[in-house]
Amino acid sequence: VSVSSEHRGHSITCLCWDTSALRVFVGDSAGKVSCLRAGSSKHGKGSAFVIFPVQTITTVDSRVVQLGYHDGRLLVSSLSRCYLCDTEKEKFWRVGNKERDGEYGACFFPQSRGLLVGQPPLLYCARPGSRMWEANFNGEVLSTHQFKQLLACPPLPLITYRNEPNYNPTQRGPQSLGFPKLLYFGDQNLLTWTDSAIYVFTPQNGQVLLWTEVKDLADVAVHRSELFCLHGSGRLSHLSLLSAERCVERLLRRESWTLAATVCCMFQHTITTSRARKSIPIDRLESLKSQLSPSTQTELINQLEEVILKLEPLDSASSSRRSSISSHESFNVLDCGIYRVISRRGSQSDEETGSLMNQSVSEEERLKEFSFVQEEDQVDHGECVCFVTSSNPR
Repeated sequence: VSVSSEHRGHSITCLCWDTSALRVFVGDSAGKVSCLRAGSSKHGKGSAFVIFPVQTITTVDSRVVQLGYHDGRLLVSSLSRCYLCDTEKEKFWRVGNKERDGEYGACFFPQSRGLLVGQPPLLYCARPGSRMWEANFNGEVLSTHQFKQLLACPPLPLITYRNEPNYNPTQRGPQSLGFPKLLYFGDQNLLTWTDSAIYVFTPQNGQVLLWTEVKDLADVAVHRSELFCLHGSGRLSHLSLLSAERCVERLLRRESWTLAATVCCMFQHTITTSRARKSIPIDRLESLKSQLSPSTQTELINQLEEVILKLEPLDSASSSRRSSISSHESFNVLDCGIYRVISRRGSQSDEETGSLMNQSVSEEERLKEFSFVQEEDQVDHGECVCFVTSSNPR
């Protein structure tokens, strides 16, 4: 055990691990940032780790709100500015020129899709009025994202075993918020929260993926598509981000018939698509209907019957695409469902070839929208609550 007196007399406000080098960065209420490193012992006796001296990285102008680390660079967000530090060369930059006053977070945003794989991460820094700066890895501001008007959309309900979900489609007013922390979440999403709501953005598209009301939030930690929420009362809750069809599939496995049927009806625009048949075949929904009580759940049964009538079969999209492929071409089917056309020379015009290629790319991009959904369910700890990622409830 190592006890550091580097921040004596001040409150520790945030911690950030660099797991590759077994060191932790510490920020305090006076603006001081230090680093404590632990390394493997080479002596082979006693403790498996040795503690190195505490190193002061920098002291910024005000209380440290959030720290982030990626590939040798430390991102420090204070009450007034964001700073980028090269921890190896001991160089420092300010991110942007305009100051701010309050708790605003910042984080690194890995670029892990398509041609951007392997590129340096972006930075996102919260600004007043539901805004964010997007900056490059050198701290140069590239653009400003404004989410105030987009947050006028109604909140999506949490799907929980304790309460029946209730969706109110009434539009809300624009929300002018300060985002106290930003976290990279799932696949290409940003997450932030207030004491009463959680917000998920897709900044590369400039969109609000969802927001939902959660009471008495004190802090949030994320792992892939899982959230662990600390509430003011000391209670810890576990939330999962799932697509509508994955949520229904999980509820069916747990025999939560009423809740599964309610989610099907609430998010029928997603459940009725052919893509959802892979997770929820038609016969499973018919079986679900038979589990409901005709005497007490007549309205829910009628709503579910309407959904079943709208279901697209699993191969409807594939068959229409297959019919568009000329008999002059051969093709094979990729694992993701895309038809790769092997064109015979001279069998079709360049324009037709381009059309088929564009169709495949479009399908691939559409499938990628759901890549952040985990294919294998995690072990549940305590209460498990599921976000639903469809943006079009009934």
